[in-house]
Amino acid sequence: MMDDSGPHPAPDPDQPSTERHHLRSEVARLKPMAELGRMAATVTHEIRNPLAGISANAELLREALSDPRDVELVDTILGEVHRLGNLVTDLLYYCRERPAEQRPLDLAAVARTTTELSQPEAEQAVVTLTWQGAGVARGDSELSRQALLNVVRNAIQACGKGGVVRVEVADGSIVVRDTGRGVPDHLRESMFEPFVTGKTRGLGLGATVSRRCQQRQGGDLRLGETGPAGSEFILSWPLESAK
Repeated sequence: MMDDSGPHPAPDPDQPSTERHHLRSEVARLKPMAELGRMAATVTHEIRNPLAGISANAELLREALSDPRDVELVDTILGEVHRLGNLVTDLLYYCRERPAEQRPLDLAAVARTTTELSQPEAEQAVVTLTWQGAGVARGDSELSRQALLNVVRNAIQACGKGGVVRVEVADGSIVVRDTGRGVPDHLRESMFEPFVTGKTRGLGLGATVSRRCQQRQGGDLRLGETGPAGSEFILSWPLESAK
């Protein structure tokens, strides 16, 4: 039998202290980020009600106007209020971390509701928006709708006039295909990171929020084929039969 009673390296007395120091440093670094997240969630809640009031009153004002130039100005106000509302919603979903539900999910109902909500934006952009198919999964209906809504919105914005966005449903997945310009090479690796965008306006949170919504319910969002003829985005969920 080998004798293992010889001298062993003495433990480094500074090691625990060093680890505690790194831990405290990391906590100190993350604390402002957590506080910023809580503050952003609070601010978004405070902004949503005034925006709803502005939108409702602008709609009433629009109905009372007869001069086309005045109507156009109010439409500009409504468009900007809608854009701000989308930004606020993205921030809210980005900051909020409520537990995701895991329930049977009718993906066709998610697709139908989302395309109905997106139809006015598609019509304004002169883009044809359709959905087809059927499928089930397990997930959170609210998170699923928000994830798909952002993907469809981005697809509409990627298309020019006369473009087409198709939402295709299957068990455990929804694929959104558009006839837009495709995702530029330099954005393909980073497009799901926060505040990355190829647009001139916006926070670049739409794709990030969509993927986060999917991952929080055990699914994912990824970019499929993309190029000059258009792009496809694939949203996936756990299958309904999965336990």
